[in-house]
Amino acid sequence: MQLQREHTQLSDGEFLTLIEEKGGSFYRVAYGYVRNAEDAKDIVQEAVCRAYVAKAHLKDRDKFYPWFYRILTHTAASFLRKHTRAVAWDEELLDTPVMEEERWGDAIWVKESLAQVDGRSRTVIILKVYENMTFAEIAQILRKSENSVKSLYYRGLRSLKERMLVYGE
Repeated sequence: MQLQREHTQLSDGEFLTLIEEKGGSFYRVAYGYVRNAEDAKDIVQEAVCRAYVAKAHLKDRDKFYPWFYRILTHTAASFLRKHTRAVAWDEELLDTPVMEEERWGDAIWVKESLAQVDGRSRTVIILKVYENMTFAEIAQILRKSENSVKSLYYRGLRSLKERMLVYGE
């Protein structure tokens, strides 16, 4: 006989506390997808709304963050499908002094190259590089094996390197 753990729903206060603890991380992940500050905020806000509505379905509080990151990445991918753009310019980049032109030029180059990497690999790269997550954490978020996540990561890095070499010539 298997004992079933009683699961209690997150209270509104607990939900808000968990969201606030990693709000910056959520924003950076969304920004990694869309490269636009306002769109990233909209994506995070929509993901929070979706998670709030679905919080009764979360059975294990300890898995809140993987569950939320999954909602966030699906929301960002959905946004990209709905809003295809040639290039998203960040206002902060446009206001950068001319002396820093080379540095922000490199940033644009990396972002444009990353945008060309397939979506699954891009997600893994964003979570690994920008959010400093482990392969195990990413595997839990994406519901894939750790080896699959590593494969996506290294395949994405190879693709990114090839694209940057082509652009750099």
